[in-house]
Amino acid sequence: MTPGAAQPSISWFHGHSRAFVKIQDGCNMECAYCVIPAVRPKLSCKPYDNLRHEVENLLAQGYVEIVLCGIRLGRYMSADGAGKRVDFVSMLERLTRIPGDFRIRLSSLEITDVGDRLIAVMANSTGRLCPSLHVPLQSGSAWVLKRMQRWYSAAFYKRRINALKNVLPHVGLFTDIMVGFPGENQARFKESLDLIKEIEFSGLHVFRYSQRAKTPAARYEGQIPEKEISARASEMRRLDHDLRAAFAARAVGSRRRVVAELSGREALTEDFLTVKLEKEINQGFHNVQVLKTDGPLLWAQVSSTAQ
Repeated sequence: MTPGAAQPSISWFHGHSRAFVKIQDGCNMECAYCVIPAVRPKLSCKPYDNLRHEVENLLAQGYVEIVLCGIRLGRYMSADGAGKRVDFVSMLERLTRIPGDFRIRLSSLEITDVGDRLIAVMANSTGRLCPSLHVPLQSGSAWVLKRMQRWYSAAFYKRRINALKNVLPHVGLFTDIMVGFPGENQARFKESLDLIKEIEFSGLHVFRYSQRAKTPAARYEGQIPEKEISARASEMRRLDHDLRAAFAARAVGSRRRVVAELSGREALTEDFLTVKLEKEINQGFHNVQVLKTDGPLLWAQVSSTAQ
């Protein structure tokens, strides 16, 4: 890993309440379908002192939500100015202690990085860390995961999610799922459907497998016809819609703290629900009362000025 590799910083996102900060790059896990390890195999991280300065600067400009991004976000590893080691969880602990009224959201995070330390920090952050995670599954079939050269099993994934939900039962939980990977027959596809339903994700990002030159999967036998891949993607997206609608329905009647999106008539909750508002709001935090749901979308009423 290269803790001090140069990574550009950002100072503003015009018209936004949320700022995206890239803190890590590169991946060396060599999944069978992915080209990233061939082009960015070295893991590099933004030095902690640089990261803190960037976050403090964004907060001073009025951004109230900081989204931390990286290809392997949970592999963040750096050092502070005193030479003290700063890993992913200790970095989060430090950032959440910065003075001010703000929250931090994590982008995609691998299941092997959802350890007990991270869960504890999320639970004890008093709202500073958003109770929302995007944790790629890719497949609910143990056979397919092994062929994908993923480094966890479906059973391990389920155990870690259970550990997360035991502490944070209302966490917003999203995932990536791939359909049509070579060798994924109908029974293995059903294993994905069944595990997704059992876990009760809040929403899915559905991807159709496509061949990438020079990847192992491009040479695998059992390539799935495009027509079948499309049919499976449609079925998985219907499930996604149902999961998002159910997640939204559970929020009806609740009071939420939201940040405005670009239009000022849409806002985002701490657990990554989108709410439509009856009037435009400005940047910053607002309290809203959730009134009703329209499928995966919520309608809410602003119940006070920015807090």
